[in-house]
Amino acid sequence: MSVRQRALLVLTGANILWAGSYVAGKAALAHWPFASVNMLRFSIAALVLLPVVLAQRRQLPRGRSDRLRLVAMCCLGFVGNKALEYWGLSLTSASDTALLIAAEALATVLLSALFLRERIGQLETLGLLLGGLGVYLVVEGGLRSPGLLAGTRSLGNLLVVASLVLEAGFTILGRTVVQRYPPLLITATVVCGSLLAWWPAGLSALALRGWPPLGLPALLGMVYLGLVSTALCYLAWLWGLKRVMPGAVAPLLFIQPLAGTALAVWIRGERPGLATLLGGALILLGVTTVVRQRRAAPDAPAATAGTA
Repeated sequence: MSVRQRALLVLTGANILWAGSYVAGKAALAHWPFASVNMLRFSIAALVLLPVVLAQRRQLPRGRSDRLRLVAMCCLGFVGNKALEYWGLSLTSASDTALLIAAEALATVLLSALFLRERIGQLETLGLLLGGLGVYLVVEGGLRSPGLLAGTRSLGNLLVVASLVLEAGFTILGRTVVQRYPPLLITATVVCGSLLAWWPAGLSALALRGWPPLGLPALLGMVYLGLVSTALCYLAWLWGLKRVMPGAVAPLLFIQPLAGTALAVWIRGERPGLATLLGGALILLGVTTVVRQRRAAPDAPAATAGTA
């Protein structure tokens, strides 16, 4: 097996493991507030990633502007994004979240056009429109008048969509940083740095709600989120990306929504409606259209896989 084949296998495995995050998250959120779940999740991940920061600390950004970018990456990608995503996941289903997460690629293209002044072609516009319609179908559960505050599931879906915008901002901001510093070091630093926000938030949530029961499903869910979804998957993802061209990663965007939905149906017994499945299909079709055009343009940022 060649190095490229091993890298693609590792990247595929990382996406499959990330797909399990939505089911694991629902198990952890059954009794625990989302802030406390993220506090424990990133604490577990920090036990694995902190040695990376300590060993490579001399390579950390020293300039004021790069340090500010690092703080912004932490706030966007591992505080704001995870706050909205897991607050939303606590209100909606794992299958809805898995389908919506693919729309991160669409949000990245939109933000690139708004802030980086990148041009969007006609086919990319069509892909964005298809993906946008798909997101609407999943959020609202069908073609109906907007009623986002009418039910917790729609509100949860909207929060997940909002989290994708922050994740896309993290991706765009991080492009300039990871080009000049080791990507694993940057990821480990922002994960560990996020605890400065998650420990006060998590402890405050526990003080308000009391200490909830820590059953086996919740415990396994938090360990999976911290050890597998955050530490192991990021290590595997960054290792694989060093060994393949960005365009080869594009087809892997479909693993998470498809496998995540399948796991939600199999493990949690969820039954996505026809409108939800149609919306998911439109999102994937829109992502396909956009990604194909991104690959055709050498200067366009490669789409990245959404991470739970």
